[in-house]
Amino acid sequence: MDNRVNIAVIVGVVFVLAFAVTLTQSDNQVESQINEDDIPEELIYEWLKKYDPSEQTISVSGTATASSSPDTLIIVLGVESVAKTANESLSENSNSLNSVISSLSDSGISKDDIQTSNFSIYPLYDNIEDSNGNWQQIVNGYRVSNILSIQTEKIDSAGDIIDVAVSSGANRVNDVSFQLSDNKLEKISDDLIADAINDATQKAEKALVPLKQKIVGVKSVVIHDNVVPYYDSPMRASFDGFAESSMKSAPIMSGDEEITTNVSIVFYISPQ
Repeated sequence: MDNRVNIAVIVGVVFVLAFAVTLTQSDNQVESQINEDDIPEELIYEWLKKYDPSEQTISVSGTATASSSPDTLIIVLGVESVAKTANESLSENSNSLNSVISSLSDSGISKDDIQTSNFSIYPLYDNIEDSNGNWQQIVNGYRVSNILSIQTEKIDSAGDIIDVAVSSGANRVNDVSFQLSDNKLEKISDDLIADAINDATQKAEKALVPLKQKIVGVKSVVIHDNVVPYYDSPMRASFDGFAESSMKSAPIMSGDEEITTNVSIVFYISPQ
């Protein structure tokens, strides 16, 4: 677009704004007169650079991916107890859970790595038909469930931890997963940003070759949040009634995780 046309448009806008301002002034004020020569040339070209509708850009996305072995093991397990009264069930559950925690601590798991993730207590009902043929619900016991979350850096100890917990009273193993710690994930993601930007730049350059254009600047860069899948080996089971030999867990191994960083970049372009 001819810059003279753009200058004329901007000057016209300025005249309109100046006229609107003078309408709000008192009658004894003199109307302002603005000439094209009164506007600094640097300001005009800054406006043109910012608002020029003929601005040429190209938008591209870049991706970088890396694989890394997990450094954090998370096991969710616990104890469920059933008894005739809530107090009995709670007492039985607490004794078993304390035994589990003590055994885990003796095996080298820090108590700081063990947290309660869920606790529940609820009645159990039986349906009974009375002499009139009506069915009624009566409470015949209480179930208490206390679930622990164990998070440790002992990535190769999943089987041993489960064996220790089950042998000492745990009768639920809800989940086993391998993940990256926040610190390791952040470091890998930061290292991938430059690779993702280079990927976006290369894509833009290749797209501009047949268009006979070139990159002359960067308008914006957006770094997208990372979505990191993790290897998940769920083990949801109750061990009530099983012999101790059947409680031995199979070998549990982690797999590499992929970390991906994405960026979106808008480049300024111009003819070569």
